[in-house]
Amino acid sequence: MDSEDRLSFFYKSLPTLSFLFVYLGFAFGLLSWIAYIKNQKFIHALQQLDDDDLYIYQQYSRRLVRIFSAIAPYLFCENEILFFPFIGNKQIPISQIHRIETKIIRNYRGPNSYRVYFYNEFNKIYQVTMNQKGAFDFLQEQLQKENPTIVVVARNH
Repeated sequence: MDSEDRLSFFYKSLPTLSFLFVYLGFAFGLLSWIAYIKNQKFIHALQQLDDDDLYIYQQYSRRLVRIFSAIAPYLFCENEILFFPFIGNKQIPISQIHRIETKIIRNYRGPNSYRVYFYNEFNKIYQVTMNQKGAFDFLQEQLQKENPTIVVVARNH
């Protein structure tokens, strides 16, 4: 009698468990595919860098703490900054940037996040959030090196 109860529980829960496994497998597969496409765009952009921009990327990668494996949130490429958002990519000419605003987001349960807002003469062009202070500092230093007239405003430092 006890084995019949176990079998009936198994047969009753099988459709629900099957649906959950298929649904979670599909969601995980979709997220893996999106991460693969994003990484491929980044690798393709790295392959297109000239020697000067590749040297800038090498300097950038030396500044990072190598705890987590992640692609860079930006690349300097032929007097432009190339960003890799979730979908697509965004190119901003460095000459178009007149001002950047920086903000440190204090996460009390984890590491801080660093947000940079890019402005042209009139409007906000783009914003990017980073999780490493090295990437945040390097972005500001490299922008000021390539365009010394950029104004840096720190919101909450």
